[in-house]
Amino acid sequence: MLFIHSSGAGDSETTKAVNNKAESEATIVAGKSEEMLAAFHERPQGAAVSLAGVRTALRLVAVCCILLACAALATGAQTAEPELDKPTLAWMQAALDNWEAICRRHLHVAIEPLPWIIFYDESHAWHLNPEKELLPPHEAVPASLKFAGRALTLMRVAHDRGLWVPGRAALPVTPRAVTMLYADEQKPFFIIPLPSLYRKLAGADQSPALDELFLGLACHELAHTRQLVYAVQRINRLRAQHRLPESIDDDMIQHTFGAKDDYRRLYEEERGHLMRAILADDPAACRRALAQALSVSQQRKKRFFVGDYEGYSELDDIFLAMEGLGMWVHYQMARDHAPAGEDWRQTAVSLSEKTAALWSQEEGIGLFLLIDRLVPGWQARFLAPDFPSPFAVLREAVRKRAPLSPAVRSRKKRKKSNGSMYQWTMKQNRSGGNYER
Repeated sequence: MLFIHSSGAGDSETTKAVNNKAESEATIVAGKSEEMLAAFHERPQGAAVSLAGVRTALRLVAVCCILLACAALATGAQTAEPELDKPTLAWMQAALDNWEAICRRHLHVAIEPLPWIIFYDESHAWHLNPEKELLPPHEAVPASLKFAGRALTLMRVAHDRGLWVPGRAALPVTPRAVTMLYADEQKPFFIIPLPSLYRKLAGADQSPALDELFLGLACHELAHTRQLVYAVQRINRLRAQHRLPESIDDDMIQHTFGAKDDYRRLYEEERGHLMRAILADDPAACRRALAQALSVSQQRKKRFFVGDYEGYSELDDIFLAMEGLGMWVHYQMARDHAPAGEDWRQTAVSLSEKTAALWSQEEGIGLFLLIDRLVPGWQARFLAPDFPSPFAVLREAVRKRAPLSPAVRSRKKRKKSNGSMYQWTMKQNRSGGNYER
C-alpha cells in the first residue's frame, strides 16, 4: 500500500495514549488501601478488640499493598522488555530470506541496500537497519537477523501514543503493511506487523495462511522501496503541471471513477482482453488480445483523463507500474512456495483470492505477467529512476514480431530459398523466349 502526501507529513491520525499497566495497577492498589484505612478509622475507638482489629487490618493492608505493587512492577517489567520468541524470529528471518531470493532469482538486481524496516506488535516495534540517531528512546535486543551474509541488530522501541515512524506523526497500531518516505522524501521505510498482531484478523486455523500472506506483503512492500522515491519525484513534477489532490494513494483512480458506469465498462473490457492474452498459449493470439486491451486502455484514458483529471493518465501509469511490480513479486514468492507441480494458473487464482480486489493490483499483475512473458530483461527498466509506463512497454512488444521457433525458421528459410530459385528460373526462361514454370 502506498500513501503520498504533498507536504511529506504523516497522513494518519495518532492513537490515544494508553496508561502504563504497572502505573494503573499501582493506582488501584493505593486507592483500595485508602478506602480500607478510612473505613477502619471510622470504627468506634472504645473497645480494645477494635483497636487490635485495626492494627491487624493495617498490617494486612500493608502486606497486600506490597504484594500487589510487586506484582504490578513485575508485570510492567515484562511489558517493557518483551522478548521475541523463536517462531516470531523465524517469521522475520523468512521475510528477509524471501526478499533476498526475489532479488537474486527474479528481479536480477543487487540485494543491497536493505531499507529501514519496522516490525511491530501491540506494544513495541523492532527496527531493522534504522538510522539510530533518529530513533526515540530505544534499546538493542540480543536477537538479530541475517541478510546478505551479515548479522543485523534489532532496536526495540515502546509505543507511545501509537507506532513511532521517522519523519511523521505516530501511526495507529493496526495490522497493515505500508511503504513511506522520510528525509525529505529521499529515503524509504516500511512497516509490517508481527504474527501476534495480524493473526487477530482471523481464527487460529487461518494462522498459516496469514503467515504466508504477510510474508508476500513484505516482499510486495520491499519492491515498493526500490521505486517510491522515483515515483514521488515524478508526482511532484506532475503537481506543477496539473491539479492533483493533496493526498494520493494507489487506489485513487478507482475511488474517483469506480462509480461511473461508462468508466467501469471500459475497465472491465480492458481487463477481459488482458485475461485472454495471459491465458493464450499461442503467441500470436496473445498479442492480438493484448493489442485489443491496449486499444481500450487508450480509449479509457482519452475519454476520462481530461480537464482537471488530465494528470491522472500518468498517475495511472505510475501506480500500475508500482502495484504491478509489487504483485508480480508477491506472485513469484507464492510460486516458489507452491506445492510441487502446481499449475501457475492455480497459484495466481489462490493469490487473487487472498488479496483485495483493487484495480491497481488486479490490472497491475496482469500487465506484468504479460511483460514478463513478452519482454526479456524488463526488470532493470522498471527499477530505474525513469521507469516506463507498462502500457508503453507492451505496445513495443506488440509492434515487434514474435521470435520464431527453430522449426518455423527452417520452413521460412526453405520457402525463401525455393522462391529465389523460381525467380532465377523465370529470368532465364524469359531470356530464351519461354515462360515455363
